Amino acid sequence: MFQPNRTIGKSEIDALDLTKRVTIEAEITDARAAALDIKALVGINTDLAYYASRYAWRKYLFNFLGSVNGKVILDIACGYSMTPVMFALAGATVYAIDVAPKTLAMVQHVARCKGVAERVHVHVGPAEELPFEEDSFDLIYGGAALHHLQLHRAGRELARVLKRGGKGAFQDPLGHNPALEFTRDYLAYRGKHPVKGTDRPLRLHEVQAFGRHFTTCTYQGFELFSMAVEALRLKRASRLRRLLETTDDIVLHRLPFLQRYARFVVTCVTK
Repeated sequence: MFQPNRTIGKSEIDALDLTKRVTIEAEITDARAAALDIKALVGINTDLAYYASRYAWRKYLFNFLGSVNGKVILDIACGYSMTPVMFALAGATVYAIDVAPKTLAMVQHVARCKGVAERVHVHVGPAEELPFEEDSFDLIYGGAALHHLQLHRAGRELARVLKRGGKGAFQDPLGHNPALEFTRDYLAYRGKHPVKGTDRPLRLHEVQAFGRHFTTCTYQGFELFSMAVEALRLKRASRLRRLLETTDDIVLHRLPFLQRYARFVVTCVTK
């Protein structure tokens, strides 16, 4: 029942310097990637429209970003999610960054297998220190990325490299729900990572501080009641799943103060 997985206490994370954070995250991410079946990764559905349609938070996030065709995109802390490949297949030129070199090599391999290697460029390094010129990117995407970063440094860098009129969209776990936080840190559940490093679910004041680096910033919480979908292993066609998702839509819209207790937050910025 109990499965604690934190190697570093939440109170200790902020005291770590960037070099230490990068070392920890690179080791953990590369270890996770090494356990994956590369053939299975190559075989996953990499259609961006399909990917965006699977969850409410994705629909919201990708609707904000709009079409990626012809855009230059920065995908931060991309890990092994293969979103860089999805963006490239949808017509974008993608710069994928992560601190884990072996994981990025897997991204390059899948890009080659999918025929888009020339549009997927990888860089090993942290989002807090970007090697790109100012105003380089039309769009910036981060899937479960910001809560791994030193937000002030990362926000400053991301704002620097985003073009005027450009957009950024990020999805991260929220940390206001005590029951959810206890579950994440101590209880066993399907799909739980055995080891956590410097990641720490965001608080809304941190989202707001991050947003001040940009011209506009909005955010929205997702999955309050429907976070039970994973625990109950409900199939997509399940009536109960649809009921929970519909309840989220209604309640979080009418009572927005409850969004802080949701599972995820999507942060959308413009420059």
